[in-house]
Amino acid sequence: MQKPELTPEAVQAIIDLGKLSLAFGRVNRITCHPDGVTPESDTDHTVMLGLVACAFAERFAPELDRGRIAEFALIHDFVEVYAGDTPTARIQSDADQTSKEEREAEALARIRAEFDAELPWIGETIDAYERRDTPEARFVKVVDKALPKITNALNKGATFLKQGHDATSASEFLKHQQEKVAKGYGSDQASAMGLLEVLGEEMMREIFE
Repeated sequence: MQKPELTPEAVQAIIDLGKLSLAFGRVNRITCHPDGVTPESDTDHTVMLGLVACAFAERFAPELDRGRIAEFALIHDFVEVYAGDTPTARIQSDADQTSKEEREAEALARIRAEFDAELPWIGETIDAYERRDTPEARFVKVVDKALPKITNALNKGATFLKQGHDATSASEFLKHQQEKVAKGYGSDQASAMGLLEVLGEEMMREIFE
């Protein structure tokens, strides 16, 4: 096997990416593991999304490119290594949404400044995902919104109940989210939208029944 001709700059970029990947694993989300205490990390979530999205697509959306789905799943939250995670439930106003978008744009600019010269795939793929101009990107975005239902079901609503939800408010939240996702980017993703709905129903049974 031929040894790749790597420049010192390329080697350093790869090392830096490894270091940043470890930092990504220390970004915690608001959701928890099944024990209801241990925070779910961004890398926990990323692995779950990659596995679920690819396996689900193979069975229920075979027309989509699973390789591209895997790429988008892998980088979909990578800007959070610098921007941090912003739970949807904490976005209460247009100003909150604008702040999130600005922080994530700054994080992407930083990532591109650090890696575009040697490893441009990272920034290019994040950009392609954020544009959501391919069915694969929109599919991953919808499945991403479905995954917290899995963790909330597994921990019997530990995080969800801490947010003050009861059965009525939880049902209203799920309905509003489904409508917002369908209107925003999920209108052509029937299979993924179905998963979002079904997992929401499963979460409600596990928490409130």
